[in-house]
Amino acid sequence: MGYAPRVAEVLAGTAEVVHNPGNAGDTDHTAAEVGGWLADARPDVVHFNCGLHDIKVSRETHVNQVPLPRYRTNLEAIVAALAASKAALIWATTTPVVESRHTAMKEFDRYNRDVDAYNAAAVGIVAPAVQAVNDLHAVAVARGSETLIDADGVHFTDAGYRILADVVAERLMGLL
Repeated sequence: MGYAPRVAEVLAGTAEVVHNPGNAGDTDHTAAEVGGWLADARPDVVHFNCGLHDIKVSRETHVNQVPLPRYRTNLEAIVAALAASKAALIWATTTPVVESRHTAMKEFDRYNRDVDAYNAAAVGIVAPAVQAVNDLHAVAVARGSETLIDADGVHFTDAGYRILADVVAERLMGLL
């Protein structure tokens, strides 16, 4: 999804790019499913991220979909499952939100303060297990997230996905 088709295109003939079925969703879902996704797979490299679904904030309860303490616990389980696959691991930071667009389009909120907090927690958890951190957040900010992020405030334009895909492909090439 997102940049995966472009990554597959860039790496055609060099690597087979596989995306888990559907959307991995929040860390509750990913932690429950990652073992099944890996059951028949023998990946050499896994590029992964969790965060945008976790930070969803209900307008009724004002609580994140997956509160930060549970996010940490879930991410530890996800990293353990991925590390057991013996694949090289690359963590991708969660990209920014254009809050005004998101608020206008969605029935829940997302905030950059949560993106920052969850990214910081994640890097601390994944650092011992990953071979690299792919800071897609910094890429989006440096390249102008306001212009790269689409009308819904979180998904990228075609040009934005192309930029992210090229950065991801380059990082993957470094570990293949």
